[in-house]
Amino acid sequence: MNKLLGLLIIVLLLMSSACDVNIERSPDPGILEVVLQADPTDTSIVILGKTYTVDTSSVFNVHVFEAKAYIDSFYTFLVPDLDQFHDPGNTYNILSRKEGTYEKFTIYRSYVPPETFTHLEFGLTPGVMKIADFQIPVELPPDSSVLVQLNHRFTVKENQTTQILIQLEPFRSVVRYRDSYLFRRKLRIVNIRQY
Repeated sequence: MNKLLGLLIIVLLLMSSACDVNIERSPDPGILEVVLQADPTDTSIVILGKTYTVDTSSVFNVHVFEAKAYIDSFYTFLVPDLDQFHDPGNTYNILSRKEGTYEKFTIYRSYVPPETFTHLEFGLTPGVMKIADFQIPVELPPDSSVLVQLNHRFTVKENQTTQILIQLEPFRSVVRYRDSYLFRRKLRIVNIRQY
């Protein structure tokens, strides 16, 4: 019986040493934070030959949804907050002001792999613009996609946050075409920082 037990122990030790495989540790994720703000220099619009300037009662809602961060053709979905598992889409009054300037909205805060990314993509659609006594329905041009793509390389590091600030030109993006106001989305990445 002791011989059999000893033989069994030797076999188990040989099997465990034969199954020892060097597996590299998976890196911890980083956090990608995407912030949207109206361009602070874009504060007025001309309607019917008269210039109107943004004030505290002005509203221009934009709907943001379906964000992805790409590494070439591979992507990871982004979510609005770390404790969420899907993106329901959110609407923001891009003309909202705080301390004398346009408010910054954290539209995405998501765990992502620590990599160098090539571009961002997300849905961005307009709503009604309210300025002075006007309520203007704004729509995308008929030939445009609901998705916008920002080609800009950025790196997310393990256990660190990469914050991307995107500025949208709210009024310079709106053009009158016949009886419609079209939203030709002018936006760009203006700052990337890590902390």
